[in-house]
Amino acid sequence: MEKILEVKEVELAVLESFPPKLRITAYGTVPTGGWTHPRLEPFIFIQPPPDGIYDFDFVADPPEGPATQVITPIGVVHLWDPLPEGVRGVRIHAGQNSETALLDHPEHPDRTPTRYTFVDQEGVKRVVFFPRALGPLGTSERPGEASLEYTGLEGNVIFRGEEIRQQKTVLGKLISVALKSNMADEGFLDFALVLPPVRMENEVQVEFKTVGILSQGPSGFGGLPPGAQRTYEVLELEGIAEYIPIL
Repeated sequence: MEKILEVKEVELAVLESFPPKLRITAYGTVPTGGWTHPRLEPFIFIQPPPDGIYDFDFVADPPEGPATQVITPIGVVHLWDPLPEGVRGVRIHAGQNSETALLDHPEHPDRTPTRYTFVDQEGVKRVVFFPRALGPLGTSERPGEASLEYTGLEGNVIFRGEEIRQQKTVLGKLISVALKSNMADEGFLDFALVLPPVRMENEVQVEFKTVGILSQGPSGFGGLPPGAQRTYEVLELEGIAEYIPIL
């Protein structure tokens, strides 16, 4: 067991339960491939810290044999149960740095959307997006991949992980997937979803409107035609953001 190289990001979510539980999600890097069993090891406090910030070491098991010599991402989900009174945040330590995450309102559950559902005005196209799929949580488990399911005249397709491109823009987050990648010289067809920031507060479901874009490009077989190489169809979408606690 050793500390990871560097911690990059820490996210906190108070789950709806009694007594309350705190989900700590941390991301970082390790110096090589082959590291396993990432986990957060809490510091032992004789008395609660006066500032309400609790410390954890982000550790994992290094490879026992040969490993790829490349800095590799690593992630962990830790369920803190029960959550002590007076917690204001956590500080996660790695070999080269530490990161602190604070609870904005520790007395209220976090309501970050965990599922988005979108339907076009004709009810033909439907998109379901999970920003980060999490399996059932034990004491410490790895975060799962994002997933997106697209249903329309083009068929039903499910995308996961690196198949989904996520970009922060001035419009919000742009979520895009490739529906067709020019196989059999059919041309390209991409779908992009504009996902605005959604504030849940104490709600479990929030409705909103946004747009999706279908972008089509020629195959290039036999040469490309003159003019614009992409056409766009803008879809008006009815969206529902939902907070589904994962216990």
